[in-house]
Amino acid sequence: KATGQAAASNLMWPIIQGIILVLGSLVYMWIAEKFNRRTLLMVGGSVMGLSFILPAVINWAIPNMNPMMIVVFLCIYVAFYSFTWAPLTWVLVGEIFPLAIRGRASGLASSFNWIGSWLVGLIFPIMTASMPQEAVFAIFGVICLLGVIFIKTRVPETRGHTLEEIEEQGTNRK
Repeated sequence: KATGQAAASNLMWPIIQGIILVLGSLVYMWIAEKFNRRTLLMVGGSVMGLSFILPAVINWAIPNMNPMMIVVFLCIYVAFYSFTWAPLTWVLVGEIFPLAIRGRASGLASSFNWIGSWLVGLIFPIMTASMPQEAVFAIFGVICLLGVIFIKTRVPETRGHTLEEIEEQGTNRK
């Protein structure tokens, strides 16, 4: 809908998205041990949230804005997701749980990750059919920013720490 093009040219989005995801994975491999994990998650989540909220605000303020603007902001979202939240959620899941429950807790966390992805895929079309596009984008932007607050307040920094040190941090945090 955003591009105003025929369905055949809509097939370009998965290709563009795939290229961005691969490049983002390469960026992550380059920066993985250069920056704190929490910092990467907070920066990534903030940019992801703004990449949803800004087009909503711009579209509300300037209703006849070029719809390609949304595609640009979606590319920004996918880029930042690909080198922050996409890889780091899996890294953190393997690091933050105590050894005694790591297997079960990691499995449960992974299950919730997949359930969350499934729910987004399920409700996004329903939301876009029943609410203004700006509202849908704003809701997902707020969810991203709430994730940043969660990371800032509840997730320990794990870069440069052994699994034993991370477990000790979690034990002392209670």
